[in-house]
Amino acid sequence: MIWIFLLCSSGLFAQNETDSKKLLKDPFYLQLYLGVNKSANENLPWTEFTSYPWSGGLFISAGKEFSKLWGWRVALRFNHNKSRNVQDCETKETWGWNNTGLFADATFDVSDIFRKKTITKQPLFNLKAFVGIGLAYTYHFDQVPLSYTHPYSRSSRVLPAFRAGLTAQFQLSYRWRLGLELSHTLFEDHFNGVAYDTPLDSRSNLKVGVTYLFAKKVREKKSVLRLNRLKECPLLPLVMPDVEEVKIRQIEGRAFLDFPVNETIIYPSYRKNPDELAKIKAYVDSAQFDKSVTITQISLHGYASPESPYSNNTRLAKGRTESLKSYIMSKYDFSDDLFKTSYTPEDWGNLRSFLTDTGTRRVKGDYWYDNKSYTEMPEVPNIVLEYRDELINVIDREMDPDAKEEVLKAVGGGEPYRWLLQYVYPGLRHTDYIIRYEIRPLSVKEGRSLIYTHPEALSMNEMYQVAQSYEEGSDGWRDALLIAARQYPDSETANLNAACACIKTHRLVDAWKYLPKAGNSEDAVYLNNVIRAMEGSVSWKLVNGKVIITEEAQ
Repeated sequence: MIWIFLLCSSGLFAQNETDSKKLLKDPFYLQLYLGVNKSANENLPWTEFTSYPWSGGLFISAGKEFSKLWGWRVALRFNHNKSRNVQDCETKETWGWNNTGLFADATFDVSDIFRKKTITKQPLFNLKAFVGIGLAYTYHFDQVPLSYTHPYSRSSRVLPAFRAGLTAQFQLSYRWRLGLELSHTLFEDHFNGVAYDTPLDSRSNLKVGVTYLFAKKVREKKSVLRLNRLKECPLLPLVMPDVEEVKIRQIEGRAFLDFPVNETIIYPSYRKNPDELAKIKAYVDSAQFDKSVTITQISLHGYASPESPYSNNTRLAKGRTESLKSYIMSKYDFSDDLFKTSYTPEDWGNLRSFLTDTGTRRVKGDYWYDNKSYTEMPEVPNIVLEYRDELINVIDREMDPDAKEEVLKAVGGGEPYRWLLQYVYPGLRHTDYIIRYEIRPLSVKEGRSLIYTHPEALSMNEMYQVAQSYEEGSDGWRDALLIAARQYPDSETANLNAACACIKTHRLVDAWKYLPKAGNSEDAVYLNNVIRAMEGSVSWKLVNGKVIITEEAQ
C-alpha cells in the first residue's frame, strides 16, 4: 500500500505548476463509513488471508485539501476484530476484541494528476491515496477465552499505529459523495503479550460510506472578452460641492514648557523652551498665512502633574497657563478677549491613559512628547506592568487627590511610582492649545495659488472651482480634485469627484481607492460600471454618451 502512495506522489513532480492550478481543491468535508475487516497477528501467514475471520467496524473523519493535490484528514475509527490468532491453538474457535484508533492522515489526490484540461466544477469520480499515523487502543481481552502454550497478557494498552490506503468516491450531488475505502493498518504488538518473531499485528479494512462537502455553489463562469474595453472616457458625474458660508478652521497643539521647581514664569532660553516656544509661534504664524485671516479664539488649557499638594498644583497649572497667554500676547498684537483659558491641577486622566495603553509613549491624541529631541522613554519595566491594574484602580478611586497620591506611592513598594515620576510625570506638565481662525471667501486666482501651499484655506466648493478653471483632464484639474479628497477624506462628494479625475486620466487602480468612500448614490454605482467597462470585465454599450452594462462578468 505504501508503494502505491509513493507512486502517486511522484506524479506531483511530473505535473507542472501551471497544470496543477487548473485543478479544484476539496473544501472542508465530513465522512461516515461502515464496513468489514480481517485481522491477523504475526503467526498467521498472508497465504491464509482468505481463511481469516470476518468482522466489522466504522469510522468518522473530517478533512480538507490545502492545495490542488494535497490535503489532511483526521479519523476516529472503531473495529470489532475476530481471529484464530495462531495456527497451533488449543481451541480452534474464533474470538473477538475491540479496537479504537485516532489517526492523522496526509491525503494525495491521485485522480487530479491525470486531469489535463481546465475544470470548473467537481468531477464525478475522485481517487485519493493516504498515509497516516496515530494511536490505537485495543481492549476486551479479559472477555476472551484464550488458551496458549506461550505466556500472554490481557492488559489493554494505547499503542502507536501506521496505516495506508485508497479512497474511491463517486459524486451523488454537489455536496454528497458515495465512497469505498480500502486500508491496511499495522500495530505494535504488545496488547496481547503474544509475540514471537514479528513485533507487528495488522488489520485490513474495507468500508463503504458517504462524504459531505461544505462547498459553496459556484455558478458556471462565462468568459468575457477583455478586448472589449471601453477606451474613450464617457460622461462623468462630477458633483458641485455645497458652498461653505463661513470657513472656520483650527490648529491643535501641545506645549511641554520647562519651569524651575514651583515657578510659573516662562524663561524663553530655559532647557527645551526655545524649541517649544518656536513651535507655538509656527502654529500661530500658520494660522495667519494671509492678512485676511482672522484669528477668532486661542484656547489654552494647562495641566500639572500630581506629585505635589493639590493646592500647589492648582497654583502651578493656573499660573503657567496665564504665563503662556502673556507670552503669546507679548509677541502678537492680540487682545485679552481673544483668549480662553482653563486648567486642570492634576492630570490623572493622562496618567491613566499611559497605563491603559500598555505603557507606550502615547498619552493623549497621537503623541506623548511632540519634540523628537526629547530623550526617548525607556521600555516600561516589568514592575510597572505587574502592578498596572492596581495603579489604575487607585487612580479611579473617588478620594482626596493628596491621599490618592500617597496610596499610589505605596503600590508595589513604591518602585512603580518612582519610575512613573521620572519618565511619565514630565509629560503630564503641559498646555494644550487650540487656535481657531476664520478665512474669507477666496477667488479662483487666489485658490490656484493656495491649493498647493494651504489647502486647508479652501472649501470643497472653492477647490472644485479651481479644478474647473483648468482644462478637463489636465494636471491642474486632476490635482485640485485629488487634493480636495485628501483634505476632506470623509466627504462622499470629494471622493466621487476624485474617482472621476482618476477615470478621466485612465488611472483605474487609483479610482478604485476613492470609490468605496463615495457612498452608494446612483452616481457612485455608475462610476463602478464605467471602471469595469474600461477594464473589460463586463459587456457594455454606450447610450447617449453613458455606459450601460449589458452582461455581468461571472
